[in-house]
Amino acid sequence: MKFRRLFFSLVGVFALVGVLAGCGSNSANKGTSTYKYGSITVPAKDGSVCNAPNYIAYEKGFFKQNGIKAKLVANPRDISDLEAGFASGKYDAQNGDFQYLPAIQNGAQIKAAGGIHQGCIKLLVPKNSKINNVKDLRGKTIGIPAQGSTPQYVTSIALQHAGIDPKKDVTWKVYSTDLLAKAAQKGEVDAIGTVDPYAYQAQKQNGFKTIIDNNNASGNAKQAAMGMKKQGSCCYLYISNKLINNDTPKAKAIVKSYQEAAEWINKHPEQTAKIELSKGYVSKTKFINVKNVSEILRTERFHLNLKKGKSDLSYYIQQLKEAGYLKKNTNNKQLLKQAYWNPKMN
Repeated sequence: MKFRRLFFSLVGVFALVGVLAGCGSNSANKGTSTYKYGSITVPAKDGSVCNAPNYIAYEKGFFKQNGIKAKLVANPRDISDLEAGFASGKYDAQNGDFQYLPAIQNGAQIKAAGGIHQGCIKLLVPKNSKINNVKDLRGKTIGIPAQGSTPQYVTSIALQHAGIDPKKDVTWKVYSTDLLAKAAQKGEVDAIGTVDPYAYQAQKQNGFKTIIDNNNASGNAKQAAMGMKKQGSCCYLYISNKLINNDTPKAKAIVKSYQEAAEWINKHPEQTAKIELSKGYVSKTKFINVKNVSEILRTERFHLNLKKGKSDLSYYIQQLKEAGYLKKNTNNKQLLKQAYWNPKMN
């Protein structure tokens, strides 16, 4: 009997130790389980300065702080590949331009969730060009990085405000972004629609003249007359419909990460520039350096604005409709509902 009592006593002790050890193990796992919402894949890497929110949310740990394990991958050049990636669940979020509106109208499974910064796109001509305004572009050839790109859309908005049909009255020619300025200097195109840092470099280093600038932070009347909205959002945070519908808390955690990243960029443009260049997100050259990238970031005024982002997107729906890139019978309110999600953050 004594042996049996001793045996069961020992069994009880070991059982209690096991339970306590198990509790301790579970508690430790919960404490080290950093990624409450699991993983996301962001097609972010494309060399542009304005993709900073992707890089900073990752490098400064905002994704991690909000329970997300993020993977940054190359941004596909073909928008159809991007659409397929969002539809399949391969991609989850991205900060991108209003160029996605036609794709959304045609069924792309993404929604904007806030305007994330102001303009980064310009229409430039060489310093010795006889083109001095948008009306001078009639009959000219314009270099762009891709058909359906935001530089094409920004230019088209200005063209239609000047009474020029962007689909009939100009010729569009596609070049790699880093070759656009050279194409204009060689006379292969008359003007170029491009993004920073390439636009900034063409202006500051090669003396290109600015005809259109979609960063109308000051409300310049001349740019406003071209359809460049005062303090209008150029880029937006996009999230996959699949994620919004199936895991709203995770989608909101992504929004929070970008909110925090945008605010950090706005307060620390020089540190942001150092991260972009040192980590290879933006290609460093003698001209594309910390000083110049910092200046670009300052002018873009990063801030994830949910309310204004919606009104800005509504504006661009109307502009792209008038320019002929959306269907003539587009129901603006219906497309806005299809294209925008307000996460109603606390």
